[in-house]
Amino acid sequence: MYCGECGAKLKKNAQFCEECGAKVKKEEKAKTSKKVETSKPKQKMSKKKKIILTVVVILVLALGISFSILSNRFGPKGVATEYLDALISNDANRIYNSLNLSGDTTFTTKEEFVKLFEDESNSFKNVVNYKLTDISYNEGNLSATVKFTVALKDSDDDETISIKVVKNSKKKFLIFDNWQVANINNSIVVEDYQLSVPKSSKVSVNNIELTEKYLSSDKSTDELDVYIIPQIFVSDATIKTTLPCGITVEEVESISNYNSSYTVSVSIDNLDEAMESKLKEQVKSDITKIYSNIIGKKDWNSIKDSYSYNNVDLTNLKDEYEDMYDDLVTDSDITLKKFEITDVKITDIALKNGRLEIDAKYSYNYSIEYKNYNNEVKTKDGKSSYTSTLTYDYFENNFKLYDLYGTVTYFSTW
Repeated sequence: MYCGECGAKLKKNAQFCEECGAKVKKEEKAKTSKKVETSKPKQKMSKKKKIILTVVVILVLALGISFSILSNRFGPKGVATEYLDALISNDANRIYNSLNLSGDTTFTTKEEFVKLFEDESNSFKNVVNYKLTDISYNEGNLSATVKFTVALKDSDDDETISIKVVKNSKKKFLIFDNWQVANINNSIVVEDYQLSVPKSSKVSVNNIELTEKYLSSDKSTDELDVYIIPQIFVSDATIKTTLPCGITVEEVESISNYNSSYTVSVSIDNLDEAMESKLKEQVKSDITKIYSNIIGKKDWNSIKDSYSYNNVDLTNLKDEYEDMYDDLVTDSDITLKKFEITDVKITDIALKNGRLEIDAKYSYNYSIEYKNYNNEVKTKDGKSSYTSTLTYDYFENNFKLYDLYGTVTYFSTW
């Protein structure tokens, strides 16, 4: 301890300073009462809670990262890059996924697309590398153009490729903006492909039979069934039609947006031997019947019921028959006594408004009576050939004569 006046060192328990005599002041220890804080001890977090908290943090981070990745994947850059990469790698599966097909895909399956996709048709096979260089948004961010610089094999010059993408009104997984490549469907898919065939025909496309769900009641008529396929690939498709009469037509049709409809046609090549024979007999029977009625001097009113079916309008057949009747019965100087067909050859066959139109050349023998200049009754037998056009409906499993054009009304007396 030291003196407070002169600073000299003091002896223990001294009351006065030996140097200056000053009275030593004793320091009082301040009594302080320490306030003891009472607080609850901190509880340590349990191991289970730590694990749960860690898992939650990891999940939040994972979801955030996943959302960012998927947003980019489904966004303009990701969609355009995916499509370009699929084209370059000639990956039919990935290109098919880029189509974003919806609705009835019966005729636009992935298997069908892969089968149709040809390696030599890929115009991107020379691309060896590419880099996304720019993206611009248009139409209020409803569409975007993504530009790529591509390096080509065996070329020192780079090229620029632009891929346009559009935003779909529907969200992807209800969360993400759904972008898709614009207009690629138009070059690959034909919408509302139309097929017209005679009533009650069976028709298939690439071995898939068209059912009633494809039948258009608005476009079909009394003679034709019209089918509409919602979407089908641009391709060479095999269309097979079986007419109610049994004639089968199988054709390979090039389907495109410039050739988006098909009407079945029939030719002689479609006739097998049995069908050709059946049609020859039908022609022979109907022409023989017509001339038999003429020989019997039966007018139209007396025979019309034998030709009527399904309330059909037979005005054309009626007019042809009445012209024949006038030429060979009413106004004729000869009397036809016999008309016998000896041979029939089908020269052409076609479908007109769903009906079968047949050009048939037939050979025939005939016999007539006439009066000569001396008013003597003479008989003349002869033979000749002629070509007529007969039009048929097929009703209740039978061919029904609908129209007849071109008949023999002149028989020479020489």
